Amino acid sequence: MKLKTGILICCLVLLNSCIVKSLQPFYTPESIAYQESFTGKWIDKGERTWEVVSFKEVFLEENKDLSKVTDEDKVIFEKYKAGYFITLTKKDKESSFLAMPFKIENQLFMDFIPFDYETITNDLTSQHLLNTHSVAKVDETENNTLKLTWLDEGRLKDLFEKDQLKLKHELIGLEESFVLTASSEELYGFLKKYLNSNIENKWESSEKFILTKVNAQP
Repeated sequence: MKLKTGILICCLVLLNSCIVKSLQPFYTPESIAYQESFTGKWIDKGERTWEVVSFKEVFLEENKDLSKVTDEDKVIFEKYKAGYFITLTKKDKESSFLAMPFKIENQLFMDFIPFDYETITNDLTSQHLLNTHSVAKVDETENNTLKLTWLDEGRLKDLFEKDQLKLKHELIGLEESFVLTASSEELYGFLKKYLNSNIENKWESSEKFILTKVNAQP
């Protein structure tokens, strides 16, 4: 595993232009809430396999001699040691993410950032791509399943157009997709207000997955 954060590209299997993207994480350090129960192997209705392991365990397994760990990798370890390394696979296509669990009140969320993407081959192309975060609401459902619902760009666009949301952002690209540029503290504060708001259909999203745990104990 290369300890180098990946970059988001438009054809990524999981995340596309319909989700809200941010330059900064959606969580604050004190809100991180590691959940051991999330680790393991999951499958969604699209027959994608989600392999979720502790980032800390992966790091220590691959760096048994800590004296040889670079300063850069030590910083990464401290930043993500309470997170997960997620490998998403469908047939022969694979992508991986770092995911940080955090809570707002009693609601669990997950901050995703691409970790590595094997199809990036053009160095000039890769230098034009932004490294961005996305956020998904995590809900436990019945029969050992989880529901991941990404914050949808359409919901926020409506709020921006109606002047009901003041959150730093920029429009980028030919399609003028927006990227949030607010600080993590501002993003966390926004999510808290959004979670407790009475906005209709606020969690309607084009990106949502029901994950069923493989070989789960009854």
